[in-house]
Amino acid sequence: MATEEDDKTPASSDKEAGQSPKAKKNIVMLIGAPILLIVVGVIGYFAYGALQTQSAANQVNLEKFGFDLRGVSQHETTEGILGETQLPPTFGDEQLTPGERVVHSLVRDRENLIIENRTLRQQVEALEEQIASFEEERRLAEHFLPENFNQELERVERMLLTYLRQSADAQRFSNFRLEIMAAAGRLEYERFVFTNALMLDAVQRTEIVVDFLPAYMFCVGDAVDLAANNFSEERELRDYFGNPNTHRLPPVLQDDLDIVLPPCQRELREGLHQHMAHLLEP
Repeated sequence: MATEEDDKTPASSDKEAGQSPKAKKNIVMLIGAPILLIVVGVIGYFAYGALQTQSAANQVNLEKFGFDLRGVSQHETTEGILGETQLPPTFGDEQLTPGERVVHSLVRDRENLIIENRTLRQQVEALEEQIASFEEERRLAEHFLPENFNQELERVERMLLTYLRQSADAQRFSNFRLEIMAAAGRLEYERFVFTNALMLDAVQRTEIVVDFLPAYMFCVGDAVDLAANNFSEERELRDYFGNPNTHRLPPVLQDDLDIVLPPCQRELREGLHQHMAHLLEP
């Protein structure tokens, strides 16, 4: 009997020995699972906090990156592209980084340039208006102020030449001879106005050109035909009547002209003298 019990005892011990590691493993799992959950929770809590902190930092960096791209200060009064003032927000400014300070400096320079450009544009517009006003005043002055004496003489010579070219009686003279006759008429007009210190208006000037100078010019045309023997001498006479103060005629031509021209001059000057007395009547 003792032998049988001894034989059964080792078998029972082997069975208990086989079940002991499994039981221990179950106990470890039951104890370790809560601890593992606690550790994972603690790690997750701190990781979530770190993630939130990093996310906030990334958001700030993203806003700063957008500020650098736009180049516009978020906390300064700025001048818009269309000239409108842009007011700053009411929240405070953070400590600026060196890069942000550079951008702020560039923004201020840009704003100053916009304001300076607008000021210069206003000055240019004001100057353009002033120039336009001066041009209008000059145009009115040229329209209403009398001509200077040289302009008056040039106008008289053009009127005389136009009259001769339209006159049927002047067709017997060449164009060059007509120029000599018009220059001689201008010379007598200049002598008459300058000697008597007259200021004639357009009506009085036209009256002298039409009523007195034509007869004298035809007389000069006939006198040139007698005094000049060739075209070269006619050219000398044209230069003489154009400017007698600087041009001198050859002695022979001057002598011939002094013979044929005085009767024409005498008749014209007598008529102009009577006309002057009429102009000076009260």
